[in-house]
Order: sequence, then structure tokens, then C-alpha cells
Amino acid sequence: MHWQTLTYFGDSMLLLPSAVVLAFALFYNTLRLSPVITWLGTFGTAGLVVSISKILFLGYLIGSARFNFTGFSGHTTMSTTFWPIFFWFIARGFSLKRPFLFVLVGYLFALIIAYSRLVLRAHSPSEVISGFLLGACCSLFFLALQRNIPMKAVTLTELLLIAILPILLVLHGKPATTQHFLGTLAAKLAGMESPHTRQQLFSSEQ
Repeated sequence: MHWQTLTYFGDSMLLLPSAVVLAFALFYNTLRLSPVITWLGTFGTAGLVVSISKILFLGYLIGSARFNFTGFSGHTTMSTTFWPIFFWFIARGFSLKRPFLFVLVGYLFALIIAYSRLVLRAHSPSEVISGFLLGACCSLFFLALQRNIPMKAVTLTELLLIAILPILLVLHGKPATTQHFLGTLAAKLAGMESPHTRQQLFSSEQ
């Protein structure tokens, strides 16, 4: 069960609303729209790339049997995009020294989430590794643009308000139906009754 709990920290049911809350927090603490737009654009781009990769496989069987690749791991990609920025925000908001150490904690946490996808056999190593690299590129892009942006202090009350939604979602623990939605969408786009499966990928390249 602990792996199921850990993997939920990469679920879109948790990260999508949390990313929106973080966007509001960025605006409140910087009084600027640029970091908000950059953050939402970065997070949205990560999600879009993951979705496209999954639709290409589910609808058109575009993948790799050799590398056992059917699309980027969504949990891995989105958690590697979100958690380093979340910890960076905390470090900057509390004016902590060496905020890069908190960013590193975010990447280590995302790495644990990525590993949980392997333990639960939800993804292949290639899907998890590529997802981690994609998410890291997105979060590093955001950090490169916003690392020196002035930010006012975060109070404990504000931090609690930021964290309360993720906490409630974790306690609720209901995963998103993103994979089912993408499978249904891909099948409709490709004019099929049902989406392709991993086994079909292996069969097609034998």
C-alpha cells in the first residue's frame, strides 16, 4: 500500500489542482504575471507532450517494442515538473539558504514516485526514464527563467493554505481517470472501437 500512496503524489488528480494553487501563490508572492504564465505554460506543456505520446500509441500504435515504450510516464513527468518547483517556492518564500538543496529534494521525491511506477509495473523503464528527463527539462526551464525573481516572505498560514488542497486530495486518494479518457479519445480519433494495447505493439513488430 505504501507504493500506492507514493505513486498518488504523481497522479493528475492531485497535481493538476495543486499546480493551479501554486500559480495563485506565485502571483500573490511576486505580484507578477510572468512567473504565473511561465509556470502554467511549463506544466501544461509537460502534460500535453505526455498526452500526445499516449494518444499516438493508443490510437495509432506508434511506439517501440524494442524499448517497450508506449508513451511517457505521466506520473513521472508531472511529478518531476511539479515537486522541484513546489520545494523551490517554499525555499524562496522562507528565504532559506541554498534553495537548490530544496529543489534537489523535489527531484529525489519525484525519483521515488518514478520508481513506484516500476514497482507497481505501471510502466517500463524506458517510459519512466524518458518521463523523468522530460519533467526535469520542464522544471529546469522554469527555474532558469525565474530563479532570481523577487518574492515576498511566505507565512506559515499561507503555506498551510497552499498545502491544504494537496493534503485533502491525498487523504481522499481517488486516482484520476486520465488514462481511460486518453484511450477513449485516441480510439475515436483513430476510428477504432478500443485503444491499442502493449501486447499489440509487441505482436506488430515480431
